[in-house]
Amino acid sequence: MLGKQDIEVIQMEVPRDDGHQVYVPSIIWNKLQEELEHELDQRFSTFGLVYRISVFKSNFSTEEVVGMEWYAYVIFYSVSGAKNALKQSGKIKVGETEIQIRKKHHYRPHTKRELPLYKAQELLTFYFGFNCWSSEVVYMEREPEGESPDHFRYACMVRVKMPKENLCSEGLGVAEVPFSPTAPSSRGIAHMTARRFAYQSAMKTAFSKFVIIILGNGKITVEVDTTQEDIYVYDPAWDNPVVKVNEINYDPEAEEECEDLDDITEEELNALLDAPLL
Repeated sequence: MLGKQDIEVIQMEVPRDDGHQVYVPSIIWNKLQEELEHELDQRFSTFGLVYRISVFKSNFSTEEVVGMEWYAYVIFYSVSGAKNALKQSGKIKVGETEIQIRKKHHYRPHTKRELPLYKAQELLTFYFGFNCWSSEVVYMEREPEGESPDHFRYACMVRVKMPKENLCSEGLGVAEVPFSPTAPSSRGIAHMTARRFAYQSAMKTAFSKFVIIILGNGKITVEVDTTQEDIYVYDPAWDNPVVKVNEINYDPEAEEECEDLDDITEEELNALLDAPLL
């Protein structure tokens, strides 16, 4: 039977420094910082999915060093990724440097933070492949009872499925967006924005419930965290919007050039929702 040390659990949250991060000192690099970050990402991604690479110019270069000296921190989603990297210390060449890879011994206090939606999707795709999940909107409605006079409030519920694993995770999102009562185009934009933010918030919640499990024999599986509060309980989430926008850029002088978005059809509004938010 496998012990705890043989199992690694990866949740949809920002990785801890402890165990997930390695330190790379004394890198000689005479090109752009962005190019060094790209080079390190290519090298370290062979050990596991990288969450972030931070590169800094060294202030302690010696006269013996020819060129610019840098150091870097690499954070993996998995502890096994960091361990794999440490085994390759002195065996990897970046630029003209055979880099040393060291374990970081000083860590900042960890604050639990959920991953951004795109990062959570990237993490799930890395371990289970493209097209490993699909989603559908279960509920998308305006909630006028909780609105302020100059705000639109939308609630959205989504369902994210992983068919091969026979898993389903649901998420609820609520968003509230202001508008100008005297500007019809502002009302239409607020409708669109509230719906989009409610959808994104619901998707983030659904993805946050997936938990990846790496077993000691190399097998990788995924489960859904069922300990979170039931998403069908209405009052707590509806009364405390997950996303609330305080201000939208709006130019009154451009109003005459806009359509009256307040009276557009549902199909037209859905088409607008397909356009990316800048």
